[in-house]
Amino acid sequence: MSKGRRSAFRNTDVLEKLKAGRTGAVTVMAGSPPFKERYNKAQALVEAIDDLAEELTGDRE
Repeated sequence: MSKGRRSAFRNTDVLEKLKAGRTGAVTVMAGSPPFKERYNKAQALVEAIDDLAEELTGDRE
């Protein structure tokens, strides 16, 4: 039987990286026509990042 993977990370490090990714996605949204495929993908990424941030911190903001 194999051992499960353990992941050790610091929330602050992860949140900084998520912030950078979110900023990039917002930039893509700002430069894309609303509701086109690229805009929708960037928006989905922002929502996923916000969901993960909420799970890690208990605060969506």
